Amino acid sequence: MEDQLIPATPEQQAFLESHRLVIVGIGRKAGPPHMSPVYYVMDGADVIISTTASRFKARAVRKNADVSLCVLGEEFPFPYLLIYGQASIEEAGAAEAMRRIGEKMSGNPISDTALPAIQGRATKEGRVVLRVRPTEFFSTMPLPQQKK
Repeated sequence: MEDQLIPATPEQQAFLESHRLVIVGIGRKAGPPHMSPVYYVMDGADVIISTTASRFKARAVRKNADVSLCVLGEEFPFPYLLIYGQASIEEAGAAEAMRRIGEKMSGNPISDTALPAIQGRATKEGRVVLRVRPTEFFSTMPLPQQKK
C-alpha cells in the first residue's frame, strides 16, 4: 500500500466502531463502479472484510488497490462516512476475520469450540481478508457540539 494512512478523527473512529455494514465501491474496466454491501470489523485504523478469493472484490483489488467505502448511519440525521483507501488481500487470517465479523453481526461472542468449523468453512469457501487502509475521509457526521 503506497498511500499514507490518514487517521480518523475520534468521532469518525467511534462511528466506524459502532456500525457493522459498509458499501464497498471498486472500479471496473468500463462502466460504473461495482458496489456491494458487506459486514466489516475494525483492526486499528484498518477496515477488515471477509470475502472469497473468487469474488470480484478480491480479483479487482489484486489489480487496483483503490477502493471506496461508505458506512451509513441508520438513525436521523442519517450521517455517513465515506472512506477512500488502499486495499490489499491477505490469505492468512480469514477464519479469525469471519469470527469477528460474525460476532459483530450477531452481537454475541462466538466460542472457541466453533473455531474448527469456521476454519473449515473458510478453507472450503476460499476465504481471504480484504484489508482497507484509509487515505481520505469525508462525512456528514454531526459535530460534537451539534444535537440531533
